[in-house]
Amino acid sequence: MERFHGVIGVIFILGLAYLCSNNKKKINFRLVASGLTLQIVIAILVLRVAPVQHFFEFLGKGMQKIEQFAKVGVDFVYGGVAVIGFDGKTHAYAAPESFIFAFNVTATIILVCVLVAIFYHFGIMQRIVSVIAKGMNFIMRVSGAEALSNVASAFVGQVEAQVMIKPYLKGMTKSELLASMSGSLACIAGGILIVYANMGAQAGMNLAPKLIMASLMAAPGALIISKIVFPETEVSQTMGKVKLEVKSEYTNLIDAISHGAGEGFKIAMNVIAMLIGFIALIALVDYTLINIGHLFNPNFNLSLDWIFGRLFYPFAWSMGIPDVDVSNAATLLGQKLTVNEFLAFKNLTTKAVPIVTEKGILIISIAICGFANFSSVGMQIGGIGELAPERRADLAKLGLKALMCGTLASYLSASIAGVLM
Repeated sequence: MERFHGVIGVIFILGLAYLCSNNKKKINFRLVASGLTLQIVIAILVLRVAPVQHFFEFLGKGMQKIEQFAKVGVDFVYGGVAVIGFDGKTHAYAAPESFIFAFNVTATIILVCVLVAIFYHFGIMQRIVSVIAKGMNFIMRVSGAEALSNVASAFVGQVEAQVMIKPYLKGMTKSELLASMSGSLACIAGGILIVYANMGAQAGMNLAPKLIMASLMAAPGALIISKIVFPETEVSQTMGKVKLEVKSEYTNLIDAISHGAGEGFKIAMNVIAMLIGFIALIALVDYTLINIGHLFNPNFNLSLDWIFGRLFYPFAWSMGIPDVDVSNAATLLGQKLTVNEFLAFKNLTTKAVPIVTEKGILIISIAICGFANFSSVGMQIGGIGELAPERRADLAKLGLKALMCGTLASYLSASIAGVLM
């Protein structure tokens, strides 16, 4: 029965979404059922079907190769820097044993953004997104704009995904807008996914198949939760239609590479800045909390991790995470939502917040694989607001709902995967 513990999580998450619904009578239960079926099929294919497993393992090895290629570029820039390697000895930065988080992560993100820009320039990315979106549109009967943005979010960043549906943003219904925002928060960009997979590989964790599965499951999962929370009551302009322009915004291949490298650098610097700022702020808050705790009990070390471990405990337990890992898993869920997923993955892969069971690692890695955090909501409102200024007020009103939907979508995927493991 322990294996089916995650069913409690599925019921708990769907029930919570139902309680938060603004129009329970209009919920499309066919959409919910078809979306759950699609999520289950994806999980079964990745976890149970050997050829698919081998394919995703192959993709995982490819991700590690991308990091190696990125290191060739960054070795030229930082080649004269001496670092402490994995063996505890001093090496030149170009040595295989070396690793500096900021340098290596920056290089990987830049290379992946360059590759995405190249694929976009030649129309490859748009065609892949369009084909998958048509399939999801047929299965779930969602609108074309919703399907496109949610599928695109599994490949590109949360704002870039909205660029693909820019012509429709002005006329999208509020339900479509929430679904689109929720999908972008539930999924994770390809470049960041590769970084997390490689962080896991360095720690001996094979996270790549889990993270790819998580991002694919998040697209229908976000549609399920958002359509329960905010059912469609208006007429969609793109219902039953999936049309995506394959036109490139770049002048030529060199322009695409240049833009990709520039965008990758901006993203990488943003990640580094957020980590420095948030981790430093957490240290400050923890220092304050510990002193407050000591006022009541000299042995009581109150901290954010202590608070997260109790606040998110019901979610971690209901998803089917083994008892030995529930408290630490709850801490990671809290770090991911309130700070960002980078900190959560860093603490998971470096074992600063250890998860010791294989099932615990599977569930928690899927649950924290997404952009759903408070800072991302601000980025999304600002980014989409630039694309469609007339929708800024709607975006602001839907921001926290999207955060909740994106978070619950990741938890739903994790619960389903835990049942099937």
